[in-house]
Amino acid sequence: MLKIVVIFLGLLLVLSMIGSLATKFLAPKRPEVPKAQIKAKCGNCGRTVIGTAPCVCGKG
Repeated sequence: MLKIVVIFLGLLLVLSMIGSLATKFLAPKRPEVPKAQIKAKCGNCGRTVIGTAPCVCGKG
């Protein structure tokens, strides 16, 4: 009984590895976003601002 369970779990592991490899190579690549669009510096205090969110200082 224990052998059957171990073989079943091993087969599931192999199938999951095959599935992850298939999705890795077949999935479309995401477009790369330039770093300038991701992070910016506040003109007033110099802190990093992410996206279009306002700075925490309230002035930038």
